[in-house]
Amino acid sequence: MEINLDKRYQTLVVLWLALFLSIGGYFLFSVFLAPETANEPLNPPSRLLSVGLAALSVFLVGASFAVKRRLLERSAEQQDVLLVQKAMVIACAMCEVSALLGVLERFVIGNREYYLLFLVAATGIAFHFPRRSQLESASYKGPASSVK
Repeated sequence: MEINLDKRYQTLVVLWLALFLSIGGYFLFSVFLAPETANEPLNPPSRLLSVGLAALSVFLVGASFAVKRRLLERSAEQQDVLLVQKAMVIACAMCEVSALLGVLERFVIGNREYYLLFLVAATGIAFHFPRRSQLESASYKGPASSVK
């Protein structure tokens, strides 16, 4: 059974782009559909909750790299190309949680710095751009399998 790495790589790039653009969709949703909130002295935004959400976002983005690395190691050990796709999707989904926390912060807290969580998410997903070498290491005998 021959694995077409070019098609798999194209699929990974399309999935990555869709996950990356979904962050832009969340941002536009939060900009245009969130109610205007004025930071009034009677109802100041909760700094503790904002800092907690930011810390959780940074933790999840950092953990996504560890999860992806572990799954890529398993894909190379088991020679399973499908694990490469799973690794990228799971890692990007963990980063996307940061954007969802930004939406939550915008709607619930009304903090003006909610966009920072979107930046954290977009940066994390940008660093998860798929590489062909990840597929090659998980394919049977790597790129030299066709040369005898």
